[in-house]
Amino acid sequence: MKEVLAETESLCPICLSRIPAKRVIEEEDVYLEKDCPEHGNFKALIWRNAELYHNWSQYSQQAVGPEKRLTDIARGCPYDCGLCPSHEQDTCTTVMEVTHNCNLNCPVCFASGNEGNHFEPDINAIQGMYHTIIEAGGPYPVQISGGEPTLRDDLPTIVALGKKLGFYHIQINTNGIKIAQDKEYLVRLKESGADLIYLQFDGVSDDVYRAIRGRNLFDFKVRAISNCAEAKIGVILVPTVVPNVNLHQLGEVVQFAKKWIPTVKGVHFQPVSYFGRYPRSPKDEDRITLLDILDGLVVQTKGELKKANFVPRSCEDSHCSFSSLFVLMEDGELQARTNIAQESVGGFGYKKDPPGVTARSFINRRWRLANEEAVQTEKGCGQCCEPNQDAWLRFRKREGMYYLTITGMPFQDVWTLDLQRLKRCCVHVVTNNKRMIPLCAFYVTSITGKRLYQNLPIDTALSLTD
Repeated sequence: MKEVLAETESLCPICLSRIPAKRVIEEEDVYLEKDCPEHGNFKALIWRNAELYHNWSQYSQQAVGPEKRLTDIARGCPYDCGLCPSHEQDTCTTVMEVTHNCNLNCPVCFASGNEGNHFEPDINAIQGMYHTIIEAGGPYPVQISGGEPTLRDDLPTIVALGKKLGFYHIQINTNGIKIAQDKEYLVRLKESGADLIYLQFDGVSDDVYRAIRGRNLFDFKVRAISNCAEAKIGVILVPTVVPNVNLHQLGEVVQFAKKWIPTVKGVHFQPVSYFGRYPRSPKDEDRITLLDILDGLVVQTKGELKKANFVPRSCEDSHCSFSSLFVLMEDGELQARTNIAQESVGGFGYKKDPPGVTARSFINRRWRLANEEAVQTEKGCGQCCEPNQDAWLRFRKREGMYYLTITGMPFQDVWTLDLQRLKRCCVHVVTNNKRMIPLCAFYVTSITGKRLYQNLPIDTALSLTD
């Protein structure tokens, strides 16, 4: 029996027209159903386990929209992104593309690197993109992306410019090949002000990389992390999780990450989405949902991680992502600092601060390598901690340095795109024509690869539906 949870809107996977949609429960799973008058009915799995879906619904907070809007409403969501007045959430992270060139040709690339228009803005255009973020209410945490941004020799200059303009957290989204081969280049990035390497890391064996990236890469990943440890810059491991390829390696990825603490600050799981270079029509068995990730982590770590340790993020819709924080104890076990049942989850300010502030604070505090000297100089309260001051300082050091964040976020593709969720997106792509576009809207493609938005060499973002 089918139960309708909510009415919403989505896009037709063929023509990208806005069409009615509804979330429904069928056989204990949650689906998005929609109907295009021209191209027919579509149905996509969005969540396994309807009971957990209901439970997570209660964690959606009141949205706090952006203070400034850069575009007006003309055609309605998702065609007026900029952000327009109908967008309901502030920015937590901004993605800034600096090239479409890449040294890989990954079958699952959602950015379609090496394809289409040649986009490599000069430093003046990049400065304009930084200023757009500031105009939209920033500076916010920035993730410099591509293509492969490390193909630009002037990437350190781009980072230094951002720091000069007041950007307090800058990540480099990379496959790691360049920083594995050129340690001096990595040092230049660190000295220019880069705070984090956001490292593509799909598994712990080369068969995974051959399937997802088209070549053996595991040795490059290890060398990249080793170089980051030497350069003293933090790393987030970012696995794209694909059915029948690497879902069985979630626990091994966590164990690998533990061995590289404190350099590795976290693991950010991204279930595969079907857009960009991979816009085929998926079946239920092709989907990885957040519950699949959570179940895999619990089973594959033999209970070291527990489902209750993972908390729905409050910045976007509660079904869009999760966060967690663990401390690596002296016995080698991860001790959870987050619990979904607690009023305040491990100091995230989960029900206290505005969602965007919470997310930005988490990124800035936890997605970087802590200063060991600063952590070591932290003192106890001088009262209850005094009798056990040494033990307290050891724990504070572990909590301040030897921790691991485990997070996850599946991007919405054209099959699963829910415009109510999209309006709450807090990850925004800055364009070279002064717009801030929700990530899932920016990268969404039709089944033929048609896009709504993209950066172009000229000072115009193309809307293919205009």
